[in-house]
Order: sequence, then structure tokens, then C-alpha cells
Amino acid sequence: MISHAKSFRVRNMKLRSQDLESCGITKGLLEHLRPLILPSPRSRVNNVALSFFHVKRSVQDKRRSGRKPSQITKPLPSDDKKRSTENDYQVLLQCLPHANVWYREHLRRTFDHIFSEHHEPRIVFPPRVREHGRFRFTTSKYETGNSIVTRNKWMAHGLALMDGDPDIVALSPYPITIRYLGRNASNGVQWKDHVPDLAVLRRNGDVAFMDFFHDLDTRRDDDRTHAIQISLKEDCSASYEVMMATQILKQPRFFNRNLLHANRPRSGEVDLTMVERSILEQPFPMTIDELTDALPRNVLVERWEDEARSAAKPTAGVKVVFSACLRLCYLGKVDLDMSKPLSTSSIVSRRV
Repeated sequence: MISHAKSFRVRNMKLRSQDLESCGITKGLLEHLRPLILPSPRSRVNNVALSFFHVKRSVQDKRRSGRKPSQITKPLPSDDKKRSTENDYQVLLQCLPHANVWYREHLRRTFDHIFSEHHEPRIVFPPRVREHGRFRFTTSKYETGNSIVTRNKWMAHGLALMDGDPDIVALSPYPITIRYLGRNASNGVQWKDHVPDLAVLRRNGDVAFMDFFHDLDTRRDDDRTHAIQISLKEDCSASYEVMMATQILKQPRFFNRNLLHANRPRSGEVDLTMVERSILEQPFPMTIDELTDALPRNVLVERWEDEARSAAKPTAGVKVVFSACLRLCYLGKVDLDMSKPLSTSSIVSRRV
């Protein structure tokens, strides 16, 4: 009825009292709305009819939709009015909406969620369907858990390389779906999705995404690598890197970082806090041998529980100062000379 009356109004530009009564406008309602009508060259009756049709139509449209009109920009996912959900951080778009005041804030909160304890990997391997090439890698830089299930052994080697890097403070496996613009088979442009193997957070706040492949892996795609690098650099201020097997196994870096990973602080081990404090009080740079000679507590002794303290003997094959230096380097408190394989002759310097 309303749409018919509105079309009748457009064609005729005049409405009779019968038309108003058929639409539900009585004389009493007309007299009540008469003071609110602005003066116009048109008749008051026509102005009231148009106003009534407009309000009636808008209310009907809202009832049909059942929800508020869609907005061009949405609020922050973790705003006080709308708590964040897992769906807000599952896809990292290449082209975020421009001229939005929440662009940098939303990006920062997305990265914070990736490296938080509430993050869930985008790829999950159930225990009963694991393949032979998958490994479980333990690390203390993963907030969600203490172990990561890898795709293959090259990812496990790459995780050891990243975990042993003192500049990296957090790891996140299969962090997010990166949506980028790539080429299809007909040389056209289309949206594509990719889930990287790992995301790392450096001490300076930079975020990097990584994939690990063998040199002859058929999944290697240079065009995809180039497209993702452009996407992350221009839109998200992040980096993307593909590490091949020859780069992962490069010596002496691979040996040194595996050594740091093996000597990371873990619960249930011997407490070396006193030795570490003594090392940090020494004048740097010094070699590990010089630190061993300068420290009063430079050996680890052991005894049976029912024996006296005087019966304690040094533990064979354990170099306490060397282990403490490796832990301090893992935590980013000192620097070790990584240009050569780590040994007791390596130079220890204070980290700036």
C-alpha cells in the first residue's frame, strides 16, 4: 500500500483526503502534525503524506533486514563495546581499508594476539593422523604450549635455528592466513591464501613470517614469495622469508644455535642463578676460560643425600660457567662470538 501510494504521489504530485485515510492518516493525526510541517509551496497535506511515507518505509526496511545498516568501517575487535574473538585474527589481508583510524591499532593487536597464550594455530595435526615426517619440537618461546608439531624435519631444524637466536623472543607456528594478490593460470590477478610455517617476534618489535623447504621441494614458489613479501612490507610493515635446507644447515651458525637451544633454561634443572650473577658482575669482554678462573664458584659438586657436605665431589664433564654463559646468551643478556664454533675460548661481551 505504501509503495503504491508513493508511486501515485510521484505521478500525480497531489493527494486527496481519501488517499490519506486509506494510508492510515486521520484528520486528528493531521491536525496534530500540522504545526510541525515547514512552510512550502506545496500543500500541507502533500508534505504530511511524503513525511509519513518516508518514515513508514524506513521502519519497514529496518524490520525486513532485522539488523542495523552495514558500516563502511568496523570498530576495533577488542573495543570495550565489542570483545575480540578468534575470527578477528584469522586472516591478514593485503589491502586493509584505507583512511581508517584503527588501522595501526588493529594491526598491533593482531600481532599481539598471534604471540599470546590465547592464539590457536591455523593448522592442527591430530595425533592419530600424523605422518612419519612430522616431529615435535620443544621450546620455551611458544606461549600457547611448550611444543610445536612440525610439517617436516626441515621445519624442525629451522625452529632450532630460530629458537637459538637471542634476538628472537617469541615463536608462533602456523600463525595466520595471509591473503595476497597473485597470478592464476590464465595470467590474471586473483586473491590467494597462504598459511606460513612460523611467525617470529624480534626484540626490536619487528614481526617476520617464515617457510622452510628443501632445495628440491616442489611446493617452492618464487612468484608467491615475491607477492607475499610485497604484501607484508607495504601493508603490514612485516617481512617474509623462505629458508632452504642449505641456508638452515649453514655452519657454524647451525651448530651454535643448536647449542644455545640445548642449554636453554628449563624447569627441574640445576639452578645457576648465583653463577650467572657473578658472570654479569665481571668486566667484559672476557673469554669463558678467563671467567672460569675469575669466579669463585666455577664447578658443580654432587653428593648422596645421607653424606656430609665435605664429601661432595666435582661433577665430571660439567662446565658450569660455560653452561651459564650459554643461558645468558639465550636470554639476550650477553653476546658470544658466533663467527666460530662456541667453545671455552669464545669471547663473551656485554649486550648493548
